[in-house]
Amino acid sequence: MPRPIVTRYSSFNISEISEPEVIKAILTRSAPLTAGAPHLVVTPNMNHVARLQSSAELGSIYEQAELILADGWPVVRLAKSLGAGISGRSTGSGITHTLAHTCGAGHRIFLVGGSTPSSLAAASAVFRESGWLVESEQAPVGWLGSSDNVRALAQRVAAFEADVVLIGVGSPLQERVAVRLMDAEGVTAVLMGVGASIDFVAGETARRAPKWMQRLGIEWFHRILTDPARLLKRYVGDVVPFLQVVRQSHANSEERREDL
Repeated sequence: MPRPIVTRYSSFNISEISEPEVIKAILTRSAPLTAGAPHLVVTPNMNHVARLQSSAELGSIYEQAELILADGWPVVRLAKSLGAGISGRSTGSGITHTLAHTCGAGHRIFLVGGSTPSSLAAASAVFRESGWLVESEQAPVGWLGSSDNVRALAQRVAAFEADVVLIGVGSPLQERVAVRLMDAEGVTAVLMGVGASIDFVAGETARRAPKWMQRLGIEWFHRILTDPARLLKRYVGDVVPFLQVVRQSHANSEERREDL
């Protein structure tokens, strides 16, 4: 049996479901993302796991997630070392890209984010070309800090009868908004925070790492090169708390074995 990843504010198992299976469940609204109720999907990378050492709020959000998918290779390797039967990553960027280029067949998707209005419009156009019905909200910096704005957004999502809501405003804000939407009356969508993925789909202001870097597990290096002033400090700062989580998780695993 897989053992949980243990952080200060949340203990969880990585969901043993592949990225293609997640996409199929989203498109068909089949188990574990069945129609008629909202479902939260989170995609932890090393930064998210590190922040679970200091954020009770993020820990509470993780407790409400239907699926917890390993986005980063360090998380994949930690989960596999604890017995998880996963073969690789399931990323917010990958899921967003595949959905954008898969026949939507009239399904309804609500996009929140995009670094600029033009980026959001371009991403929306890609989804529409694939047959999706699209609504969107660019949510400029600070906009989601207003409870009234989030409430109005929830009402729009419910009125649109969205099947999927992709929230690309950065973590932990996107997860915080997702939980607010999940609790709102009339919202029955799959809700997922996707970071810069809306910009990736738009192809205007950001691009994912090349495929060879993704395969080697060094997508993080590409991200640092694109924004070194912000990301280098963040990645370095994540190392110590992430290693603490590794130690806690394996210590907990050993304690469970001794109890048995």
